[in-house]
Amino acid sequence: MWNPQETSGLSGHLALVIERSRIAMEHVSEALSDSGSSAADALQAAGKALYALRQAVDDQALAIGETRDASPAAAVRAVVAAAQVNADAEGVEGLAKRLAEIAGSGPARPAMPAEVQAVVSRLGRICVDMMVTAGSAGTSPRAATEARIAAADAEVRRLRQRLDHLLLHDPAPVDVDAALDAALACRYYAHCTGLAASMARHAILGAHASGHARQ
Repeated sequence: MWNPQETSGLSGHLALVIERSRIAMEHVSEALSDSGSSAADALQAAGKALYALRQAVDDQALAIGETRDASPAAAVRAVVAAAQVNADAEGVEGLAKRLAEIAGSGPARPAMPAEVQAVVSRLGRICVDMMVTAGSAGTSPRAATEARIAAADAEVRRLRQRLDHLLLHDPAPVDVDAALDAALACRYYAHCTGLAASMARHAILGAHASGHARQ
């Protein structure tokens, strides 16, 4: 027989997956923004965080399977929300690994110009901030969460345009390897921010489903 606490358990797994996604992206962003030993330490921490994220994703996948087998229609929203967040987290995991590869190649490649690095670092911060928004979305007013998502989307678009100008139209030349790293990092951060926004929206759905299950 289905127990409403199973839906609450899914909500707990969902929150953990979002939190571990945030931690992984935070360490990767630090590695990409820093240099020398600080970057190496951040990369090491990112590796551990990615391992913890993978464990959380796998645990949630098991919880989804168990809940799905026994759940009535009332729990459908909770199961779907958890599955969507898990899929988003797997996307974040892949993007974080690609960003870590860029950060790890840093010592052997030319540094990004200061203005370019500033844009990339800001994009990383937006991504991490959106993860924070996702983590609190289940307990925040929906309108406030949607406003943060819209603001982040607008700033990401503005920063991508700024980076395009710096790489393609600025008279000061940028080394091809540094330009490639910046362009790829920008794309990965933008995609990750979109995944975090999706996590936020599905966290709201999951929180509402858990609330209905307890009633």
